[in-house]
Amino acid sequence: MKKENDILETTLSIAENGYPEAYQFLRNAYQENPQNYGPQTLYFLSCLAGGANKPEEALEWLSKAIRDNKWWYRPEVLEDEDLSALKNNKEFLSLKFISDERYAQAVSRSKALFSWKKKTADNLFLAIHGNTQNGQIARTDWEPIVGRNREWQMETVQSAEPDGYGTYRWSYDMTSYLPVARSMEKMQNQGYHKIACGGFSAGCDMLLRAITFTSARCDLLILQSPWIPVLQEYTEALVRAILQKKIELRIYCGSEDEDCLPMAKQLYAEGKKTGLNATLTIQANNRHQFPEEIYHL
Repeated sequence: MKKENDILETTLSIAENGYPEAYQFLRNAYQENPQNYGPQTLYFLSCLAGGANKPEEALEWLSKAIRDNKWWYRPEVLEDEDLSALKNNKEFLSLKFISDERYAQAVSRSKALFSWKKKTADNLFLAIHGNTQNGQIARTDWEPIVGRNREWQMETVQSAEPDGYGTYRWSYDMTSYLPVARSMEKMQNQGYHKIACGGFSAGCDMLLRAITFTSARCDLLILQSPWIPVLQEYTEALVRAILQKKIELRIYCGSEDEDCLPMAKQLYAEGKKTGLNATLTIQANNRHQFPEEIYHL
């Protein structure tokens, strides 16, 4: 079975031509294997139903997520315009209140998590998740790059900022990236022969900020579907830091990733101008996702 994120990316592609067809596609996929889908899918179903002028069904999906499954969402996502038909609905307001309360509780006790306990291999691969993801999703996404190679140890860093039930996000500021930077700096003193870091989407921005603004470094930096706002304001400092720290840079982005592909191309172009050891691979027919067959170290 395809990963949930891949199904959601296909749904977004279909939605570009109309919500009703996308709603039907995702509803069918969910009903076939409901146990394989989480809060993000039910949120998509609710928004798609709302956008397809099915407010009652939109409310049912939210009720299933929040009342039945005990999940919750970041407050602002329940203010989406696709749910505007529900904004004065008493049941919707009740669900949103419950969700907001759970979110506040999660924020009050959340902290960044670094999975590393001790050195168990010669080399280290550090994986950083994107938004609406978590450390386990990052591990699952990146594990194929290491495979069964026992020379590599894989670890993850999970954000301290909740996004929804069981998922986290990164903010594009000067503090959110610090757990990534501290983890990288700690690993530099553990005697690894080689350290590689892989980021997906917003995780790429966190890695670049860590390298640019702190002493954090690695030998190989792999950016998949890079959403990197840091590039807009700190291009020169970012490229200089990668160059001075002699980091090999590999950039991968889907040909259909309209938001991230321009950033990927810009980073590559700026890097080549200054002599970075950089490559850019555009993945045909891919959106904002990992390719079906991942590259290898």
